[in-house]
Amino acid sequence: MFLTRSVKIWTAISIASLLAYVIWILRGSAEIVIGYFNKVASDVGYINFTGPIFYVGGIGLSARLVGCVLGLATIFLIWIKGRNFLQVKKLVAAAVVLESINFLALIPSLPFLLEPRTVTFSPSLGYGYALQILFTVPFLWALAFGVAKYKEPSQKKVLLNTAAIAFIAYTVALFANEVSRWVSMISADSLKFLFQGIRAVGFLNAVALMPFAVVFAAVMAALVFQSKISSAMKWLGASLSVIGLNYLIYLIYSYFANSLNFVPLVDIWTIPLLGLGISLILNSKRLVSSSA
Repeated sequence: MFLTRSVKIWTAISIASLLAYVIWILRGSAEIVIGYFNKVASDVGYINFTGPIFYVGGIGLSARLVGCVLGLATIFLIWIKGRNFLQVKKLVAAAVVLESINFLALIPSLPFLLEPRTVTFSPSLGYGYALQILFTVPFLWALAFGVAKYKEPSQKKVLLNTAAIAFIAYTVALFANEVSRWVSMISADSLKFLFQGIRAVGFLNAVALMPFAVVFAAVMAALVFQSKISSAMKWLGASLSVIGLNYLIYLIYSYFANSLNFVPLVDIWTIPLLGLGISLILNSKRLVSSSA
């Protein structure tokens, strides 16, 4: 299927954004490790307290970083070097599996967050992590398996169907991550927390806007199952646009709420998806016009 240069550029920017996001977080982890070996009390205490959460989390982030590099390499090979999908499918499958490892790395956090007798007890965050794991790992594995087993065009429809379902699940995981953090903040204070300053804007952005991303993703999947790919591309673009817009609003909210330090805790890397989504919508219209 024909993709405009804009779609290709925004795809690369989106993956690069995720790569930069992961590098930023790993940089902070590296500083803690250095502090640990230099016997900085706060860093030693943090690593001793978190234990497997810190180490396994580092493995997950490292896997995600490698997955981003493989994703960018795949783009280069397909859109610059002219390779076909069969020639790069192993890279794609590996990148998808590595992304799933990032979410598997959340598992050690669950006992810390869901055990009532611990100081880290935060059921909203715990359930949010559990939902992220459930809505990413099995679907990403299914997608990776489909990609690895792909051999001929007759398998394309099944692979697209699998990818569409995986996208819905991934969108739900993004939604769960953001909402669970808002619920956690409300639980730590009270509902009056929402009416202090512009916090209501941030909360409504999460609970009112992100559901549209899920709904649009579901419409996209339904169209993919009907083999209406051009129309599906439009709804995929709509879903991605909502996700990117949501986190752009969140970033602006964080600036005015003086809470930029907490931005890395959510999927702020998704902001370029706004550009990718708009590009896909325009690409879809171009395909419809050319076929008319």
